[in-house]
Amino acid sequence: MRTRFHLDMARLGTSCGVRSSARLALGVSAGSLGLVMLTAAPAANAADIAVDAGSQVSGNPRFWSEMVGTGTASLTLRSDLQTHYKIARRELGMLRVRGHGVLNDDMGIYKGAGSYDWSKFDKYLDAIAAADMRPGMELSFMPTALASSGNSRNPPKDQNTYKAFIQAVVQHAVDKFGADDVSQWYWEVWNEPNYSGFWTGTMNDYFTMYDSAVAGATAALPNVKIGGPVTTQGSTNEMGQFLDHAKSSGARVSFLASHAYPGGAGTSADASFGLTDNNSRVNVITSHGYTTDQMPSLNTEWNTSYSGQGGNTTANCVSMDTHANAPFIIKAVKLLSDQVKGDTPPLAVFSYWVVSDIFDESSGPSGSYILAQGGNLPFGQVFGLMTFQGVRKAAFNGFKMLNLLGDKRLKVSGGTQRDGVDAMATISAAGDEIQIIVYNYYADIASSGNAESVNLTVSNIPATLAGKEVFVTHFRVDQTHSNPYNVWSTTQGKTKDPTEAQWQEMRKQQHLALMEPVSTETLGSSYTAALSLPRQSASMIILGLTRPVTGRNALVDMEGEDYDGQSGITKEDCTDTSMGQSITGNGGAYIFYDDVDFRDAGVDSVELRVNASAATTLELHADSQTGPVIGSCAIPATNGWATQECELTPTAGVHTVYAVFGGAMHLNSMKFVCSGTDCDTGGTGGTGGTGGTGPTGGAGGTTAVGGGTSTGGRGPTGGSSGTAGGTTSAGGAATGGRSGVPAGGSTTVGGATAAGGGTAGPTGGSSTPGGGSDPGAGGQQPGGGTTTTAGGANTAGGATTTAGGTTTASGATAAGGQSAAGGAAGGDSTGASGSGTEDSESSGCGCRIPSGTGSPFGYLAFLGLVGLGLSSLRRRRSRCSTGPHDWRTVR
Repeated sequence: MRTRFHLDMARLGTSCGVRSSARLALGVSAGSLGLVMLTAAPAANAADIAVDAGSQVSGNPRFWSEMVGTGTASLTLRSDLQTHYKIARRELGMLRVRGHGVLNDDMGIYKGAGSYDWSKFDKYLDAIAAADMRPGMELSFMPTALASSGNSRNPPKDQNTYKAFIQAVVQHAVDKFGADDVSQWYWEVWNEPNYSGFWTGTMNDYFTMYDSAVAGATAALPNVKIGGPVTTQGSTNEMGQFLDHAKSSGARVSFLASHAYPGGAGTSADASFGLTDNNSRVNVITSHGYTTDQMPSLNTEWNTSYSGQGGNTTANCVSMDTHANAPFIIKAVKLLSDQVKGDTPPLAVFSYWVVSDIFDESSGPSGSYILAQGGNLPFGQVFGLMTFQGVRKAAFNGFKMLNLLGDKRLKVSGGTQRDGVDAMATISAAGDEIQIIVYNYYADIASSGNAESVNLTVSNIPATLAGKEVFVTHFRVDQTHSNPYNVWSTTQGKTKDPTEAQWQEMRKQQHLALMEPVSTETLGSSYTAALSLPRQSASMIILGLTRPVTGRNALVDMEGEDYDGQSGITKEDCTDTSMGQSITGNGGAYIFYDDVDFRDAGVDSVELRVNASAATTLELHADSQTGPVIGSCAIPATNGWATQECELTPTAGVHTVYAVFGGAMHLNSMKFVCSGTDCDTGGTGGTGGTGGTGPTGGAGGTTAVGGGTSTGGRGPTGGSSGTAGGTTSAGGAATGGRSGVPAGGSTTVGGATAAGGGTAGPTGGSSTPGGGSDPGAGGQQPGGGTTTTAGGANTAGGATTTAGGTTTASGATAAGGQSAAGGAAGGDSTGASGSGTEDSESSGCGCRIPSGTGSPFGYLAFLGLVGLGLSSLRRRRSRCSTGPHDWRTVR
């Protein structure tokens, strides 16, 4: 029998470490966004979806989060785009960023033969690394001084000078990050040489340039992952010619890459395009005598259309802003996932184009469509998952659903590859959570009709869940859920210059929304549910022993500038080491974050990254600007950026959080901390979820991941500043680790002999990213120590059963993304592929404000908080352009 999830007000005043037998309410407000069942017309069709939880058909490799696109490289020098990278990493698990034009004149590297300026290139690399990612390096375009006729789309006028230039670029990356790290990057030679907008030469000219690029790259890094031809869709002839040429010239080819979209501007987008495209590319690979193990297949650009540069009002370009792209994304991924064999995906990289509407691919910021409209237009038919201003689109939430999937795929029947209803389902490595995405997608973007009635049945529930009380969580993306475009287009008249109040209305819809309140149910051997699913929508049902994170993950860094509303606040370029933006305000200014999930166990402190020239305060309130005070943090004069830890009244559940400035101050980020012994909520971490921030680690990574991509632990575990990042076999004593910390233990030590910096290296926590010594260890390749050392031994990034991982991984059975926070990523935010949280640097003041006589931090009981809220030719022929880190395997 299903029971509603009710408020336990007494829980609000209890210690973080003591768990009440009753569940904390997530809030039920009739007007709250995402909590009311969608009203739909009577269903005309019905679909039966059957999930066999006893049949694990394959692993769930996350090829869709291996890389995400961005625009011209010089845009990455913008602080707002740097913040967008962090959000995509933490919440979607994106591992690499691929952009055009890193060799362009506006990046300023090439000054003449043998003369180079690395300043902007370093900032480009630093910005991506600060987001806990790595570049997918596209070697484009040609510096005009080196171009055959002064056009950046030209072949080089001198092959030897070009070869030396590429050698210098690769060598500089190796000098900066280390050979082990850079050897895991993908280096593509050029972009779409079969399209005249990007290449003025012939394909033979391209092959000649490719050989020169390979010669230069391998001179710097013999095992570099380099490939091509990075052509447009349908280019099987060019790909075949490319492989034939490489065989005859002997040039190294590490992968075969190309791009594919359903088409240009139009009224439809067939999500099966990705499957068809990859089958064709794989056929080229195998017909030339390779396997995909020897020659991985990469699609490094895809979306509903290749005409998403902005302003194109055809249906499949508008869909980039609307709810329709969410089921499109999910279906494209699902059809490819059906070809997973064992743990091997059908393609190594499926890179969505692009992460943000801070975008241009011809001339940098000067070509940005949104900037040309004044910079405040929310939606403009641009490729991005986030708006120019940082609002998460429905498409972002489609990827968020994918990121919440578990480690093993389950058998699903009853769906269709054609238009209509289908599903994909997974189970966590520990068997303690089942995740099901059911979508209803029609290639005709504007397709309308009655909602589909879906009868969902999950059979053969495993013993880990059968007979247990589980949380039942239902997320939804459709026209009125998780879709800020709907607010802008239906109630705001598509204003080009929204007010702050209008921005707040849009942001309230930017997070993945609940379709109904979280409930509990005692499972038998099966589970059934009836859904009403409109066209162009997707639902996600999660059945688990612990409640998944809903809204914002409080245990992950929340950027100051990523607020849901503000008064008196100004965004600024951040001078802190984490780059991105920060905010500044004077006394009385405030920001608020909607739907912050403190977990059922609750939090009792917060880490603030602040810069104040004089002592002041930051006061935190629950649910309104004048609501209950959960913390009044004394901020000393910091003389620069510093981490300030502040005690809080223990607070659990989901709240809107207001941060009220007591005086002039700069704020970079805040992150809440649960230091109790039962920080049990955090959701699933998926592949590579981090080890967790509390004493236990939850369950966030899989067998190939080490306690989170790059981490050994924090607080009482894993090892932050100076303490060991692990004991005998772990990347964290009681926790797998926390992603975003550079390594398996923060400042100095990553672990003991077999952990967090053991086998392959002495340290586990330099300022460079880390993770493990090999694909089965502490966090995978360039790991837990420095760039050339490892963050874990061959067996674990966490102790055997408590955290960070099982015997072969750091985020499996009991770790990584549930109990303690999901490792920041294991939960709602960044569970996939080692996901990450950006860790605050521990410089400056790290003082903890004590409680006691005269302290404002007594244990408050929040009486009267009833109903706590969860309210919450581009290319090809129509374009006018002239122009990672898989810290499972990369750090």
